[in-house]
Amino acid sequence: MKDRFKTKQILIKKKASLDKASEYAESIINAIREPLIVLDQDLRVVTASRSFYEFFKVKPEETEGQLIYNLGNDQWDIPRLRELLETILPQKTTFDNYE
Repeated sequence: MKDRFKTKQILIKKKASLDKASEYAESIINAIREPLIVLDQDLRVVTASRSFYEFFKVKPEETEGQLIYNLGNDQWDIPRLRELLETILPQKTTFDNYE
């Protein structure tokens, strides 16, 4: 029983630490002036900067969790973007200035 309590306490502390790190990362993302989008390995939107939501006139609840290609009524389903995300990006971690 004592070990179980100790394990639970450790998990609570780790979760608090993760929550704090997540809030910190979110504040950094929101401080960026340019529109920025964060994708997971399946190319679904994890989060985006405030400037992204303002620039594209979308809301987090209609964006987060969506496949990038489905954003804006499939406006992001562009062959060159697909190539970049599915072929080039796995070999590199970032890219800049896609228009």
